[in-house]
Amino acid sequence: MLSEQEKKEMLADGLSQKRRQEFCKAEKNKSKSSRDLNEYIAFLMDVQKVKPFKHERLITPTDKNIL
Repeated sequence: MLSEQEKKEMLADGLSQKRRQEFCKAEKNKSKSSRDLNEYIAFLMDVQKVKPFKHERLITPTDKNIL
């Protein structure tokens, strides 16, 4: 929960002309092209440089399970 002071600060921030202009500027500068899923995955793979690893399947013994 927000304190009363935090609520007042948020309201004052919302009424600020400077903050309004900053948000409008950010909205105009945002990328207009949307990426599809394959491009996004390629981007993440390029950024993260994930080390390949082997997926091993382990069988869980169930012979002693009692219901």
